[in-house]
Amino acid sequence: MCGIVGIWSKRGRPVDKDLLSSMQLRLKHRGPDAERILIRDNLGFAHSRLKILDLSDNANQPFTDGKDVLIFNGEIFNYKELKRELTSFEFRTTSDTEVLFRALQEWDVTAVDKISGQFAFIFYNKDHSTLLIARDHVGICPLYTCETDDYLYIASEIKPLLEVKKFPLDPQGVFDYFAYRYNIQNGLTLFEGIRRFAPSHYWQIDLKDKSIKKNRYWRLKFGDYDGRIEDAQDQFNRILDNEIASQSVADVPVGIYLSGGIDSRALLFGFSKKVLEINSFTVSFDQDDPDVQLVNNLEKEICFNKKLISFSPDLFDDIEDIVFSLEEPFADLIICANYFLPKNASETLKVVLSGEGGDEAFMGYDHQRAFMKMNKIGDSGLLRNFVRIMLSICPPRLLSMFNSYPGAFGSEEHARIKHVFEKLNSPCDAYIQLISLYDDVEMPTLFDRSFLSHAPTGPDRDTIRETFSQDQHLWQSVMRLEIEQLTLIVNLLKQDRFSMRFSIEGRVPLVSRSVLDFASALPVEKLLHKINKEYLLNYSNSKPLLKRPFSIFASPIYAKIIIDLMEKYVNRASVEECGILSWETANQITERMKKGGMLAIKKAMALVVFMIWWKVFRTYIKK
Repeated sequence: MCGIVGIWSKRGRPVDKDLLSSMQLRLKHRGPDAERILIRDNLGFAHSRLKILDLSDNANQPFTDGKDVLIFNGEIFNYKELKRELTSFEFRTTSDTEVLFRALQEWDVTAVDKISGQFAFIFYNKDHSTLLIARDHVGICPLYTCETDDYLYIASEIKPLLEVKKFPLDPQGVFDYFAYRYNIQNGLTLFEGIRRFAPSHYWQIDLKDKSIKKNRYWRLKFGDYDGRIEDAQDQFNRILDNEIASQSVADVPVGIYLSGGIDSRALLFGFSKKVLEINSFTVSFDQDDPDVQLVNNLEKEICFNKKLISFSPDLFDDIEDIVFSLEEPFADLIICANYFLPKNASETLKVVLSGEGGDEAFMGYDHQRAFMKMNKIGDSGLLRNFVRIMLSICPPRLLSMFNSYPGAFGSEEHARIKHVFEKLNSPCDAYIQLISLYDDVEMPTLFDRSFLSHAPTGPDRDTIRETFSQDQHLWQSVMRLEIEQLTLIVNLLKQDRFSMRFSIEGRVPLVSRSVLDFASALPVEKLLHKINKEYLLNYSNSKPLLKRPFSIFASPIYAKIIIDLMEKYVNRASVEECGILSWETANQITERMKKGGMLAIKKAMALVVFMIWWKVFRTYIKK
């Protein structure tokens, strides 16, 4: 992947070359191999290149034929097939960039339906006097915008946009972060005026009349499986074989992140069909780490070069760089492990395959499957009343036997389950209650009064409800929500920011359009089969694995670390200086967290990450 910056001066003024250069400099980590800027009248283009395909300078960007211009971040995995269709052009490189450039010249915006890949690009067509901006189907490649009356600024990350000016904190973005642990796909960030460019969308800008047409070109579509369900496994095997094969193509070394779980072992199995020498990277948290044992067992079946990376508590010394690299905070300190992996892999690799997205594609999350079971219970009057009584009289310690997430299950967790169950008559509200960190009752107590006086009434629930209402069946709503609004967004954000922090391109075959289209066509009984992610297991000839929700803070060592982080970043002086959070509430959460409660730990991590985010970005915030 690479880094791109675009500037459109709407009123025809010349683009500021110094500003364009300073914005590009912010993306050097995304593209350390080549840098170039190009100014065409009132348009500015900048590109920082990570060389993956065609390592010559001929494939550098901005890519132009003297008229049209393309800046592009990502990979077009079917570029060889598209090249064979584009017979009227003479190609001077072997890059996917030139193929995309010619495809846009030939097919204009309809090219996005022909592309298989991960991408964010800006294409200037001189003859038509248009600018086309697009982002891939689920947002694997990042893209942000800032628009004023005079300018449109576009960049691969937030940091280049902070060169333009200071931005106020967005109160709605803050509320959404604490509600969901990250910002959902409503376009908001924590900076007011900086917006995410929506996945699976494109903008067509007419530079003459200054109009912008915004369109969506792809959305998850549920439907009957086209074929015999008995043949579905064979079809899936072919789809994943093709995706892994095409995503393994590069002119630099390609490796794989390997955890031993269902998703990464499926990738390893497919990768082994195409690559003779496989380099894998696995994080080890202790001597008895079960993931390491699973990886060791895989060595008996597949030949690969295993590198175990021992996770050290010392990594928390880098916590400020971790949050600064992430840009959009995620309220879970597992981000430290996500940062640690590419930091080590970058010593030998420039491309890595990751199993991110397998849970979203095949409804593999425990909370999704548990919610569907709860809803089924809620449909039965007798059973619903029985469960309601049991939830009222059953002590939390007994319910903890059914809790797979690390951390104590006490009265706070007990109350949350009761509230979810009580809302089952309104499934969307029940699901919101299930996934929320701070709910509507807690949220007002979290913030300082002065912040609340200018804040919204609560987190964005309307976007969640709109997404939830798209489909006929509940399971479809739950699946769509996690892909379009919730967990997939933050997982893709983590894999991009941390890989690119160390100049590695991350690829995610399990959320390719072909895999998602296949999964969404399956009947619900296959998706929610008693064997979780059955198709991925069968693909790799594996036996079912017990899914283990992961938290490094299940360990006493790391639980002590979060207490230390709270004392360092969420102390009275820093909280009052920030002026956003209530010190009394923050202090109460710290005390509850010390008792080891599951929700209290999550809430404490949300506070820590936010306060670290505020510290590293506060000089860019307009007050």
